[in-house]
Amino acid sequence: MEQPLLESNWRVSSPTRSAKYKTRAGRIKLQNKTKMIALMSIYAALYVVLVFFSPFPPYGPLQIRIADCLIAVVPLLGFAGVLGHTLGVFIANIPSAFMPFDLLNVIPSFIMSFMVYYIYRKTNNKYTVIATCSAYSVVLGITVGYMLSYFGNPLFETILYVTIGNIVASVLLGWPLFILLKRLGIQQLIGQEKERGRADE
Repeated sequence: MEQPLLESNWRVSSPTRSAKYKTRAGRIKLQNKTKMIALMSIYAALYVVLVFFSPFPPYGPLQIRIADCLIAVVPLLGFAGVLGHTLGVFIANIPSAFMPFDLLNVIPSFIMSFMVYYIYRKTNNKYTVIATCSAYSVVLGITVGYMLSYFGNPLFETILYVTIGNIVASVLLGWPLFILLKRLGIQQLIGQEKERGRADE
């Protein structure tokens, strides 16, 4: 007599459990979205501040954009870092004297920051950050160089100057920043630690 009653109770409780799991999953998803928006906003704000208060010219053919050191941190922040970098570049380029052309650099900035993030995520090798940040510098050197050539600047010299400036910021400054934050455990702090093992120490 008790067995049907137990089965009935189990059938009634199953939808309740399912609802609880769905509610919990929805809450976790919302928390992840909130965290991504927060990380993206913090990154973008820091990028803009470093551009606006840079001791070196952040625009033009002879530029060292200190804010580009943050590109090396993107792999530690996940896709939120990619979005934050793109948003930061967009906002920082609005006051540029080379508007609206300077806003076009948002496109290569997004693509290359995604590559910095994606290649590190797939290889799990910290040295790829040097290679991808160098590639980022070359690509930005070419796109910015071509843009500035329309304003009377020599093409090849401008490409060279911008590329060198980006390497100084993204590699010479960015690489030590990447190593420092990685050793401090920023991925664990923000919940972005990689699922498939640790990167090379």
